[in-house]
Amino acid sequence: MRVTLIRHGEAEARAPRDEERALTKRGRADVRRVGRALCHQGVRFSLIISSPLARAVQTAEIVAAAVNYRGAIVVTRALIPDADVAGIRALLGQHADASSVALVAHEPILSAAAAALLGVGGVPALKKSEAIRIRLADGPAGAGRFRWRIEPASGKRQRQ
Repeated sequence: MRVTLIRHGEAEARAPRDEERALTKRGRADVRRVGRALCHQGVRFSLIISSPLARAVQTAEIVAAAVNYRGAIVVTRALIPDADVAGIRALLGQHADASSVALVAHEPILSAAAAALLGVGGVPALKKSEAIRIRLADGPAGAGRFRWRIEPASGKRQRQ
């Protein structure tokens, strides 16, 4: 299974509720750049899963359009910022038939998920609009290996 973790783009500083903060113009542009880079790399998702917060859903929609994703975007509270990282493997296990999954969410859940999937103590926080790809060798329960990241400012893929 290929898992792409995508952090939402830059969001408004204020809204009546944090959950309603929408992407800024710059946030949308950065996400479009990353979406085009994913498309250029030939990335196709069999499933896109998003946090329910507005900025994450908007990010998921922009990425879905960029890579010509035709399925429904699954929205779950398992990807809210302070969710329990143990739920990530369970979430992936529920969708074990998906070969390529995008998880669109926030910090600190994304870096915690990356660390858990890679089996390491910690991973630096993802930048806004950044995407990283992890390959799970044996499906959702398998050990992960870092493949690449897409830098939001340039839209370029980098291996580390």
